[in-house]
Amino acid sequence: MAAAAHAAGYSILGFSSHAPLPFTTKWNMPGARLEEYARIIRALAAAWKPEGLEILLGLEADWIEDVCAPGNGLFASISPDFLIGSVHYIKLGGNEIFTVDESESAFDAHLAAASGGDAEPAWREYYHNLRALIESGGFDILGHFDLVRKNNRNGRLFDEESTAYRDEAFASIELAAKKNVVVEINTGGVARRKVDTPYPSLTLLNYMRESGVRITLGDDAHAPGHIGAFNGLAREHAGAAGYRSLWYLDGTHEWKEVGIEDV
Repeated sequence: MAAAAHAAGYSILGFSSHAPLPFTTKWNMPGARLEEYARIIRALAAAWKPEGLEILLGLEADWIEDVCAPGNGLFASISPDFLIGSVHYIKLGGNEIFTVDESESAFDAHLAAASGGDAEPAWREYYHNLRALIESGGFDILGHFDLVRKNNRNGRLFDEESTAYRDEAFASIELAAKKNVVVEINTGGVARRKVDTPYPSLTLLNYMRESGVRITLGDDAHAPGHIGAFNGLAREHAGAAGYRSLWYLDGTHEWKEVGIEDV
């Protein structure tokens, strides 16, 4: 990953592995490996600094009601440079929690069991949880804002331009603006061919710009080939929404602004 970032011309690379959860998944780091992860990333930072690549230690931390939140201090022992706060999980109808970014077949099965296949309760719950995450704070970047549309290609489950859907999403944007939250343009779904456009959608990104929400870029890279692969698309996406600048973090832990054409 570091070599790919250097080859792509990056000056700053942030690692943000999925933070440990209090239950086992296929993708979250086990809690027992947290310290090892930090040692590896800090060693990479020392090795690549002479090459002009600054490497930051981060985590992507989940918000799950009554379970965990980015601001709960569980990761203080490794002194991360940044945290991405994300919602992946929802709970419907008293059933077990499930992720909105699981496979299409698994998501459909969970919807069938929880709401008879109706997706509206799912996206409403997702944005409810997203606002709870924003209210709780404790993170630096808000991850993949409208991840709930991952399994909605071509609007197969719900209309993303409906007034009801936009009202929920817009309410979340308004809260992000109020709390001065930085939102990422996330190209990971495009890289893995799950969605056709970055998160958030252009409709939501337009409203973010109108609301004064700052944005940053996130590869959400799961492989070295993802790094930088869709930065051009992300910049076009931002420009189409009227953004003329982006924001980034470096080792000072302070946000800095840069013109889109200078990225």
